[in-house]
Amino acid sequence: MTDFKKLAGKEIADIVPYKPGKPVKELERELGIKEAIKLASNENPFGPSPKVKTALKNFFPEISRYPYGDAHYLRTKLAAKLEVPADMLLFGTGSNEIIELAIRTFLKDGEHVISPAPSFSVYSSIAQAAGKTCKWIPCKKDFSFDLDAVLAAVDEKTRMIFIANPNNPTGGYTGDKKLRAFMEKVPSDVIVVFDEAYVEFADAKDFPDTMKYLDAFHNVFIMRTFSKAYGLAALRCGYVVADAMAIDMMNRVRQPFNTNMAAQVAAEAAVEDAAYLDKVIKKNKKGRNYLQKEFKKLGLDFVKSQANFILVEVGDGEKVFNELLKKGIIVRYLGPGLAKYIRVSVGTMPENEAFIEQLKKVLGK
Repeated sequence: MTDFKKLAGKEIADIVPYKPGKPVKELERELGIKEAIKLASNENPFGPSPKVKTALKNFFPEISRYPYGDAHYLRTKLAAKLEVPADMLLFGTGSNEIIELAIRTFLKDGEHVISPAPSFSVYSSIAQAAGKTCKWIPCKKDFSFDLDAVLAAVDEKTRMIFIANPNNPTGGYTGDKKLRAFMEKVPSDVIVVFDEAYVEFADAKDFPDTMKYLDAFHNVFIMRTFSKAYGLAALRCGYVVADAMAIDMMNRVRQPFNTNMAAQVAAEAAVEDAAYLDKVIKKNKKGRNYLQKEFKKLGLDFVKSQANFILVEVGDGEKVFNELLKKGIIVRYLGPGLAKYIRVSVGTMPENEAFIEQLKKVLGK
């Protein structure tokens, strides 16, 4: 009998697979219920721009053709929006592929990445799959990043630092003053990847405009996605902005036709509809404020969010998660490291209200 675990090796066998939020249809099938509400995966509950739907319909006759390998039209349009040269952009199948490309391109044997914790677990799993390691640096008690501790962990084998801002799963953020001071101390041969998957939702006055960092710090990578605010999660389209030479190196590792054409067409249309994006952001803010206000009424501690989700302390996170499932509400339980918490995505107002109603029943309040 072939031992595939042995063939893969310990590094692969020890990877803990990423566990996504439970799909609505799966919960409805398991429990025999209807109209379940999913507030687990930080998706856009309002859907994409109507322009996206039209663009995809018009694209359908070309479905038999290969995509543009360099995402030319999307790259050109987004470069104009971001006011950066087109050769500073690279696209991938969501942020995950960008993370993988960065690690595969720039980490040599024995080198590692660093990230504050808790944060996006995929940094570690991708590093491990590539035969590298991730050093997790604990956050402070209030879940803010301990950037001094991150700097202290940097050594000659550190090649990359991931800073999720706003951070997932906490929803917190690091302001411009602290990040600039941090960047001034990071060695120039250590790449700092700002994971800004939720940047469109951030409205803090001191939230950093990292695009302005690119000239001063050539080791900055800015990673963003169309999965969240733009509502294109199913199509998987992410991108990174970085020094043109860094993009050139990553393009040498990137697989041809990695970003499918439907994703390119949809993302291009989404970029064009700034008015719709603005509506989504305003609706998210209204829902986020509502949930945080209700948590205060219930006497629940939470991390004030700059994203489209909130980390809230409920006592026994796993129990509350399971009880809410029985009531048709899917939130996220994040495991032993955050055992007292659940993470809830901002939904439509009816979804938010239904969640609060059921949460009160589960908590006996």
